[in-house]
Formats: sequence, structure tokens, C-alpha cells
Amino acid sequence: MAATTTPDYYKTLGVPRTASADEIKKAFRKLARTHHPDAGGDEAKFKEINEAYEVLSDEKRRDLYDQYGTANENQIPWGGQGGAGFNYEDIFGGNGGTYTYTTNGGGGFGGSWADILESIRSGEGAFGTDWDFGDLGGGRARATKGQDMNVTLDVTFDEAFNGTTKRVTVRIPGKSEADTLDVKVPAGAQEGGRLRFKKKGGLSQNGGEPGDLLITTHITEHPYYRRDKADVVVDMPVTIAEAALGAKVVVPTPDGKKVRVTVPAGTQDGTVLTIKGKGAPDIKKKGTNGNLKIQVQVKVPTELNEDQKKALEAFQAATEEEVRPW
Repeated sequence: MAATTTPDYYKTLGVPRTASADEIKKAFRKLARTHHPDAGGDEAKFKEINEAYEVLSDEKRRDLYDQYGTANENQIPWGGQGGAGFNYEDIFGGNGGTYTYTTNGGGGFGGSWADILESIRSGEGAFGTDWDFGDLGGGRARATKGQDMNVTLDVTFDEAFNGTTKRVTVRIPGKSEADTLDVKVPAGAQEGGRLRFKKKGGLSQNGGEPGDLLITTHITEHPYYRRDKADVVVDMPVTIAEAALGAKVVVPTPDGKKVRVTVPAGTQDGTVLTIKGKGAPDIKKKGTNGNLKIQVQVKVPTELNEDQKKALEAFQAATEEEVRPW
């Protein structure tokens, strides 16, 4: 059987092997925003990023990966694949003969290799303290938690800005009926934010508690607003005359109101005008809001009528300023 190569998860997330849990989370969120299929990213790349994060964000799986180069319990040393045996003496030594046991489905103890290795490291022995040896035959495995499940929830810009409650239906493998949940999206919810529902995820295979359900928010595109964390960014087109002479422009704000913005004379294309406190609610700083950032876009006409053409020719003739450095 050909060997399976495990990716370098640290390289995938672009973090060092000494990275903290917080550094790993930040790297994942940054990459997820770029490569998420809903944002136009590559689905295969996003799956690689998600796989790397699922391993490195789990302390136990990361520990296995760091020691053995894989977090797959079926690929670690001692023949962890289902049906493949290991030698009792290889673990304990001794001269009492050879006792061969197999993993799940092979008539042996039915345990998880990850649990065995964790027990060895903690000093509990190969089988830990929760194993009932009986006659060294069919032992009883420690109950393990079911897998966490991830679901993406699409919300509009306004729903993320103001907060909303969405009814979500999720089908959990192994359950005869789908689960329906009321998901409360907080005001100021951000792209990639996560809501965790305890014990609403995958079912355990041996009597343990269910995993968690993780719901990730995705903010759909707005016609003219976009989010930068708690800040809201909007592009404001102005004419050449407005930029050169200055102007007062009315701008709609994301809370449904309007503000009058002063465009200073001589404003350049790309200038950002900031209105403090008119952004989205800041979920990290309760009671505060981000800012509204208005990015000026000077629009150059592609067609001119006769009066406009004459006015610009007169302007050009009266201009002595050199705009080019050469």
C-alpha cells in the first residue's frame, strides 16, 4: 500500500511550529477570508487551510502531529490501521510470550490510538485508567466526543450591522431528523465570526457526548458599503470641480440616516474622510461603534459637451502649475 504524505500544516497556515493558539487562529481567519469559495477563493485551497486549522487548533491532535508527523491515528507507529496487529512485547517488553491485539473491528480492545499515546505520555500506561482489561480480551474503550461540525451562515450587510435571528436547519449524520436552531447573530457580526452550539455536532461512535456545531458568518456583498472589522467603508464619487473647488456632499450612513460631508478644496483622489462612531457596533468593545470611512473617488468625464470643453480649455490655458516632476 502506498504511503500517505501528510501536508506541512504549519507551512499551510504560514506560522512557525512555535506559534501560539491565538497566532494560529489569526492566521487561519486571514487566509479563510481570502480563499473562502463564497468570496471567490479556491475551494481546494480552502479545504487545505481548514484541515490544517482543525489539526493545529486541537491541542491533542497537534501534539500527535508534532511527534509523529500525522494526526491520523491510523497512520501512527505500531500498526494503527484497522485490522493490523501490534506486539504486546513491543510495548511492555518481557518474556511471557506474544499477545497480539487488533484495533476497532479486529476483535481487540476497540480503543483509539490517540487515547493510548496520550495515556503513555501521562504515565497511565498504554491503556490508561479507564480500560477494563477483563481477561485481556474484549476491553471497554473510553467514551470519545463526536466530531465538531462547521456550517456557513449567509447574512446580509444590514443583518450583520443591526443583528438578527436566523432559523437554521442542520442535518447531522446518524440522526433520523434534521435539527432546527434559532441562531442569534449579534449586532456588529463580522465576516468569519463563529457561533458555537455545544453538543449539537456529530454523534459519538461509542457513547460519548456529541461534538459542537460551529456556525461561521459570511456577510454578502452590499451595493456600496463594505466592512473592515467594526469600520464601514464607502466610496464617494465627486466631480473634478468638486474636488478642486471643494463641496458639501450628502452621504447615507449604514444606520439609515444621512450626513453632510465637507470635501475640502484641492481634495485628491483616494482621500479618506472619517466620521467617528458611524460604523458598525464593535462586538469586542461593548457600547462602542467603529467609524465610517468615506473614500473619495474623483471621476474624470469620458465625454464632454461644448461648454465643458471650453471651460476646461480655459482652465488649462490659465494653469501655470507643473504637475510632472520631469
